[in-house]
Amino acid sequence: MTISQNVSLKPYNTFGLDAKARWFAAFDSKETLREILESDAWKNVPHMILGGGSNVLLTKDFDGLVLKNEIKGIHTVKEDDDHVYVQAGAGENWHSFVQYCIAQNLSGLENLSLIPGNVGASPMQNIGAYGVEIKDTFYELSAYHMNDHATVNFNNEACDFGYRESVFKRQYKGQFAILSVIYRLNKNIVLTPLTGR
Repeated sequence: MTISQNVSLKPYNTFGLDAKARWFAAFDSKETLREILESDAWKNVPHMILGGGSNVLLTKDFDGLVLKNEIKGIHTVKEDDDHVYVQAGAGENWHSFVQYCIAQNLSGLENLSLIPGNVGASPMQNIGAYGVEIKDTFYELSAYHMNDHATVNFNNEACDFGYRESVFKRQYKGQFAILSVIYRLNKNIVLTPLTGR
């Protein structure tokens, strides 16, 4: 784990704004994140979790520690007759993950391709497009409470999804780092032909 000083965040936000972080570190596991946050050196330092940087507007330098989520990995958790439950690390690129699911002939996320950002932001924002929202395929997520240092699982109901929002934008804002997300996807892609109005 390397913690750097005075790091430009220009490569880490889609607006390309050249704000700086006083300190910057990337984490690729819950253990690395815990090691940083439990260290006495960082207990009283403001911190910000950064994913794909697509919903962040950096208007000034951040006088604290920016933690870049780079948790990767995609695997099947379980399946039944009709569905496959796929878990993705929060640091996975969202569009690449959607493409992976399509390549596996799993449906449910295809309308959400090309949305910028990472997997971890998908339930936080309840992203949506063309009549589909994350809440339609979301099964469960795992998140790390940054003050209590506990891992908590949230199901669909616990996320309290609304239009482009969830509990992570309201009462739990800034409290959790999302580690991974499980989606309940259909086994067979059904193509619906487009028709005129």
